[in-house]
Formats: sequence, C-alpha cells, structure tokens
Amino acid sequence: MEAVRSEGAPDQESWDVRLAVSEDGLPRAHLEAPYLARYERRDSSFSLLQSPPDSLAGRVTAQLFDEAGDSSATVRADRLFYYDRERRFEAQGNVVVVTPEGKRLESEHLAWREDERRVRTPGFVRITTPTERIQGYDLVADENLDNYRIARVTGEVTIEEE
Repeated sequence: MEAVRSEGAPDQESWDVRLAVSEDGLPRAHLEAPYLARYERRDSSFSLLQSPPDSLAGRVTAQLFDEAGDSSATVRADRLFYYDRERRFEAQGNVVVVTPEGKRLESEHLAWREDERRVRTPGFVRITTPTERIQGYDLVADENLDNYRIARVTGEVTIEEE
C-alpha cells in the first residue's frame, strides 16, 4: 500500500516558487506560483505549479519574452504543467493571456512551446483586442497574438477605412 501511495506523491515540493527559463542568456519565460510539485517518472518529468492543495492561495503566472528579451505576453491560470525537457507548458483552468498591446485571450486550456514561439488552445477560445471580439475553437497563434488561426469563428471586427 505504501508503494502505491508514493507513486502518486511528488518527488519534490516547493512554495512561493519563481522559475526562470532562458535561452542564450535571454529570458524566455518566468513562472510564478504559490506551490510547485515536481514529478520524476520513467517516461516523463514535469512540474505542476498551482495553489497548494486545499488552499486558495492564488493563481499561476507565466511571463513570456520575445527574441529580444521583451515581454510578449502574460499567462494566468489555475494550474500549469511545465515539461522542462520539452521546454513547453500547458496552462489549465480559467486561462487568461494579456499582451502589452492590450490583446486578451480566454480559454480553459492553453499549450505553449518555446521552440515554436506559439500558443495553442485545443478547445473554445475568446479573443478581445481594441478592434475585435471573436470566439472560436482550436486556436494556433504566435506568443503576442499578432497572427492567429481559429476554427468556427464568430464575432465582431472593426475595419478602419483609409
């Protein structure tokens, strides 16, 4: 029974976590969470960032940075799974992404891959910008939400005349 119990337990735990991911000396992502549980398994290793179990201590924040090291987006979610070997994360639960330009994405699940510099939402997504309010499914976008593709789109777009 003890062996079964320990299989589900994390290998490491930390509180009030700040995790920095960099590439060639430039920041790529800063992750902050009230609690981190690290799992090392034969087939994968990952960190779960969230509020501590049985707590409402706060949400997870991931700050993303572009090639120049400037902020490209801020992601907030209830929990975030970070896979360091693959350099990717999956944010889940009330996911909100905001860019410095004021673009906003809302979804229940968002995946980010560092090497692609892209975010994806496998389900429903809502995007609000100064000129758009659209919603749809299966978004694929660059980190700063300048270019994106969405399936089954509905919404409103303001077109500026020249």
